[in-house]
Amino acid sequence: MSMPEVVELESKIEALINTVLELRKEKEDLLNKLSQKEEENQRLQEEIKRREEERRELKERLGSLIEKLSQI
Repeated sequence: MSMPEVVELESKIEALINTVLELRKEKEDLLNKLSQKEEENQRLQEEIKRREEERRELKERLGSLIEKLSQI
């Protein structure tokens, strides 16, 4: 193997190592974003559940009030 071939191979290996490091960093960043989105999703699901419960309670109370008013 000639010196220019070794230099070229070394350059390609360094580029490959840099690509691997960048991909690892990108993977870590994406996993962090995913974790944040999962937490946000959980929070929003809980908010939806809470609001649905509030809506159900309000519907029952309004139904009761309408029933009382209809008896007047």
